[in-house]
Amino acid sequence: MEKSIKCNVIVCGPAVGKTYLAEHDKRFIDLDDMKATYKYGLNNISRKDKENGKLNRGKIVNNDSTEYAIKILEEEIKNGNIVLISNGSKNLLKYITEKNIDYCLVYANINDKDEYIERMKKRGNNDIFIKKMTETKEWKRFYEENRNDIRPKYKIELNSGQYLSDIKNIFLNNE
Repeated sequence: MEKSIKCNVIVCGPAVGKTYLAEHDKRFIDLDDMKATYKYGLNNISRKDKENGKLNRGKIVNNDSTEYAIKILEEEIKNGNIVLISNGSKNLLKYITEKNIDYCLVYANINDKDEYIERMKKRGNNDIFIKKMTETKEWKRFYEENRNDIRPKYKIELNSGQYLSDIKNIFLNNE
């Protein structure tokens, strides 16, 4: 019997498969993608161009993107969907913790840095973004920060080769 986790918010590190899961299972909502699309007006841009533009998305066209994201977060939780956000979304994470919303933190294993570099290249991230996310000192700091975080109700450290879609059923076995 697979274990079950009851929460409507999953906070994730980079390149764990948030967007892929949301595109292939409508019960999961990629709030980061929705927020970025709204904030920068990226409605008519390809997935590859969105990934390549990370860290350099251009001019902000909607300054209320956090409020926009919080509204969607609340609606999707009420609808019983599972909202996916990046652990880099500090304002959303602050809101979630202040409201005592249970969440699960999903992050990469410290030894899988090369795998995550390849994942980011494959999805089209630019070299500056990849370097920023995987520089050795930053990668270790990021890992330790996740491992020692006491705010999430649940934590999952992904195994090598594992994506969010590989573990999605533990969030869906709550009926």
